[in-house]
Amino acid sequence: MLSVLIPVKDWNPYSLVESLAAQLLQYGQPYEILVSDDSAFTESSKISRLVSQIPGVIYFCREKPLGRSANRNFLGDQAKYQYFLFIDGDAGIAEGNYIQNYLDRLSSDSVLCGGTLYNKVPPENPDFLLRWKYGRSREQSDAKKRQERPWKSFSTFNFLILAKVFKGIRFDESITGYGHEDTIFGINLHQSGVKIIHLNNGLIHLGLESSSIYLEKIRESGANLCLLDSRMRFPSKYIGDFSLLASWKRLKKLKIAWLVAAWFRYRRKSIEKRLCGPNPSLLLLDLYKLGAISHIG
Repeated sequence: MLSVLIPVKDWNPYSLVESLAAQLLQYGQPYEILVSDDSAFTESSKISRLVSQIPGVIYFCREKPLGRSANRNFLGDQAKYQYFLFIDGDAGIAEGNYIQNYLDRLSSDSVLCGGTLYNKVPPENPDFLLRWKYGRSREQSDAKKRQERPWKSFSTFNFLILAKVFKGIRFDESITGYGHEDTIFGINLHQSGVKIIHLNNGLIHLGLESSSIYLEKIRESGANLCLLDSRMRFPSKYIGDFSLLASWKRLKKLKIAWLVAAWFRYRRKSIEKRLCGPNPSLLLLDLYKLGAISHIG
């Protein structure tokens, strides 16, 4: 009935898998939990042996990483049941009825998105404050709010999809590195006429990156966005839904993107110092993103 598919990178998913298996065993329905480790994590083999001892679990390790999109497609190719529940490996269970909440809403024509949560208490280490603050402010959102633009709010972190729907769309494997494979997948779902239903069935994002690594990922994500735009992967009616893309294209149309790029080159180090500090500003982060994409594009 249900294939739980967990892509992992540089994280130990044992607690997540153990909690999921405990919930799944309560309902007596056929299930499998497939974990695909796409990292060069030195402990992967040891973790694989431990996690594989949990009933219903198959753990895949590899020497050469596939990438974010290809790893998810690989899991979909290995799965055998009618429904796929994709969960990122650095998630944490927030409720004891997480699985039941999805089973109660199973649908043959809709994708269900449970949402992303963040701990209420900020991390003790200030090096993780930027990622936590952004997550709490921008990614954690009530289902009603997310439903206003369901394709815009789609996230790979925690969603359930009918197997045949997933196999008809799949993730774009030309998107390598970090960023926007979920953006394109959400748009493709909407263009295909697939309903996206948002639920308040969130998982906690535990794998916070340090501020410096997060900023590196932002720059990588900006490069992906430039590439996708050059390939005309964003139909015009969707551009306005993504503020960074819309702002960058507006700057280019006004022929002033080069000024923003020059500002970014001049102020980058000082901005990064502030964003990595004890009181990071999300407004400054937005400007950093716009400067980064202008510099790249």
